[in-house]
Amino acid sequence: MERKPRGFYGDSAHDTCEVRSRLERDDVQANIPVNPRNGKQVPYDENGYRVMTSAVERFNSWLKTFRRAIIRYEKLPIMFQAIITFTCIMIYMRYRLR
Repeated sequence: MERKPRGFYGDSAHDTCEVRSRLERDDVQANIPVNPRNGKQVPYDENGYRVMTSAVERFNSWLKTFRRAIIRYEKLPIMFQAIITFTCIMIYMRYRLR
């Protein structure tokens, strides 16, 4: 069973007509800051964006502590996905069981 996201948090690089129309078509709430090149003003939740950006950056820094996940030694995508999954489990166990 596929689940559809309720919201999408993206940076200003994702502020294109194609991305916004796809999200609108799929009935997904977009929270994307406006790209200055596009010039149109679209309201977004600044506080929610800040919180999600912080969470993504924190997760990326945790991933960097696992060298094998960052330096992609594996050639098969399924093996890389397995290592990322294992890394996520290790991060969860490390910070959840404190």
